[in-house]
Amino acid sequence: MTATGKKKNISIEKRRERTAYLFIAPAAILIIAFCIIPLIASFYISTQKMGVDLSAAEFIGFDNYKKIVGDRRFWQSVGITLKYTVAEIPLQMIIGVVLSALLAKNTRKNKIFRSIYFLPVIASAVTVGVTWQLVLHSNIGIFTYWLKLLGFSDINLLNNASSAIFVVVFVAIWKTFGISTIILVAAIQNIPESLYEASAIDGAGKLSQFFHVTLPGIMPSFWFLLMTRIIGSLQMFDIVYTLTGGGPSRSTTTLVVYIYDTAFKSLDKTGYATAMSEVLFGFIMIITVIMYTIMNKTSDD
Repeated sequence: MTATGKKKNISIEKRRERTAYLFIAPAAILIIAFCIIPLIASFYISTQKMGVDLSAAEFIGFDNYKKIVGDRRFWQSVGITLKYTVAEIPLQMIIGVVLSALLAKNTRKNKIFRSIYFLPVIASAVTVGVTWQLVLHSNIGIFTYWLKLLGFSDINLLNNASSAIFVVVFVAIWKTFGISTIILVAAIQNIPESLYEASAIDGAGKLSQFFHVTLPGIMPSFWFLLMTRIIGSLQMFDIVYTLTGGGPSRSTTTLVVYIYDTAFKSLDKTGYATAMSEVLFGFIMIITVIMYTIMNKTSDD
């Protein structure tokens, strides 16, 4: 190739590179504006003592982070968040896997059920929380009314400290299991039909095919869902706040609810609330890295 030809190829490559950067630029600008800059700003705020209006700021260094260590309510909210996560995630994943296996075939009935199961996903969390609060209300709730007709009395699930967190778990699963089911259905449909035919020839039944063909085939999607659901559960706020408000007796005050209350229900604790948010961000980042590493290792195997 002549020198002129080489220069022409280099020029074309540079033009393509500039075009690629041009297409990437809008997304990069949005990420910088709404992710990177707020992240840096939040760390700065976490070193300040200030109110929610960000006025009268006083630099206090890492005092807010030191305060977290001795904050009993912070650790209580962490425990509630972990309790919620441990209760919600296994049920969410089991329901998603089972329903996806049952609804994987593209029959008319299955398509109808998929649509029905997906409806709560598109409803806003606030609407879901308020609706279930009305359903389970101790005086006007339809569910409570039915139980009273059956002879039960003093049914007060939302105002019982021992049961409220499990009501939140139930509502959260009801709200989100549709997305898990649909993603896993898509994963099952991408498994080659020849694998099922070969296993059937070898004498494998439906249950054996599920454990030896379906489950291995959906593991990448399963790990992705598991990672995103754990991240979401650690940030649970909207359903809790509309359903119970963090009560009764703070039994459903998750970490994000506590951060919100600290930031917006006090005069000078916005910096402290931001410091707690930074700690939560760091914890979620560690979980994400661990899960992503496991997911990649599993995919390679």
